[in-house]
Amino acid sequence: MARIKIIMLFCLITIGQIFGQTYSLEYSIYTINSQNNKFFLRTIPYDNIEQTSIGKTIVFNSDSTKVYEISRYFKISPNWKEIFLSNDGKTIAYVIDKEFEWNGIQNKSIEIFKNGVSIKQYQLSDLINCDLENEDCYLFYKEVEDKISRGIVYYTKYKENATDFEKELTKKATFLNDDTLYIFAKTNKLIEIDLNTANLNILPIENVNEDRFRQIKSFEIKLEKHNIPQGLPALSNGVSFENGLAKYLGMVVFPDSLDYKKYRQYTFDIQILLDRKGHAKLEKIEFHRGRLSEKKIKTFVESKRFKTDKIPNEAEKWRFTVWFWSLKFMNKDMNKAEKERQEEIIEEQETQKKRLVADSIDGIYIPRNLEECFIELNKILKPKDIETFKNLKDRDETVLYHLGLGMSLRNRWRLWTGSRLKQYFITKGIQHPDNMSGLILSFYYDWLNGKNDEWKKFEEK
Repeated sequence: MARIKIIMLFCLITIGQIFGQTYSLEYSIYTINSQNNKFFLRTIPYDNIEQTSIGKTIVFNSDSTKVYEISRYFKISPNWKEIFLSNDGKTIAYVIDKEFEWNGIQNKSIEIFKNGVSIKQYQLSDLINCDLENEDCYLFYKEVEDKISRGIVYYTKYKENATDFEKELTKKATFLNDDTLYIFAKTNKLIEIDLNTANLNILPIENVNEDRFRQIKSFEIKLEKHNIPQGLPALSNGVSFENGLAKYLGMVVFPDSLDYKKYRQYTFDIQILLDRKGHAKLEKIEFHRGRLSEKKIKTFVESKRFKTDKIPNEAEKWRFTVWFWSLKFMNKDMNKAEKERQEEIIEEQETQKKRLVADSIDGIYIPRNLEECFIELNKILKPKDIETFKNLKDRDETVLYHLGLGMSLRNRWRLWTGSRLKQYFITKGIQHPDNMSGLILSFYYDWLNGKNDEWKKFEEK
């Protein structure tokens, strides 16, 4: 019987994105053994950010004597991000299902380390042939799955002719036996990597002995989950980070009890890296309302000493982040803060006037009408995604894209904050951004399928 599963895009512990990063309420420490159990590694993060590799990995022998250490963390997730340790403890192979770029660094599909040093990397194009525009380019075997995206939900089912072994490979595509790593990959390839030499061999999988791979035992991964440290570290003298920085800048922290509509707020997100000696480094800062001196903030962060009690016991340092405008400052003179707010209102009104007629906002083209929305969507979406959308059962199914593509359009085309496209819909009697994006998607479905009467009537209103 075909298996059907529904996978939500967001897991419960994911709490949002800032600076393009995905955060979790927890951080995870993993322990994994070599196949002969003579060695094991322990990988420890220095933050709770999904995409980063800041941390350390220590290789031990079976009596827990440290052999060597790598200055990086390996995120592990079954059949997504996998790690393997050779029987002599010298080689680590890290394999990820989908390559990604982070902070200008391209994370390759396979990376091999020898005694803690990266000696070989293989990118996806070295391993399989995949059309990025028209296919989902993953490494692991998914050849017998049909996956259909419906907004924030993926519907996945097996093809009718799928064998039991092929179904098993979609759940587990990697095997390690006698220091040879086997990866069942897309396009029906079997990748073999000798961990001792880092050499790679690619074979077709048609003649694979299924029973042989069924007998290879899986590695047990020990997972320890810990709650992340809350808030920013205090200064060594006990003063909070917020109060210390505000005073240094000649400002005060904006009280929650104060009317933000009456007084000017300066809001920003910040990210610092703190070591065990109490020294911190400013890594990122993003201003939202008003700009403060980034140079002064950097000087404050990197010249002060901080308490280290919030750094987890297993880590030598920790990356602390506040998000969603957590830091809110204001002029310490209330009269000046009120005057600054009045000046800000005037600036906002002038900016809004310009936005309502601008053809582009922050470098992004804003469509003038529905037909231009369709043209822009064809530029934004990949051909395979357009085809999936076009082949929905009916236009009612476009509602499933409300929290995915729909949210992206509401933000991209400034349907919340104001733009010429928002004004276009308002003149047609559509007031709410959710309804605006809903109409765009349903009419786009019609347009793709050659049904033009309804959206043209809407244009002519």
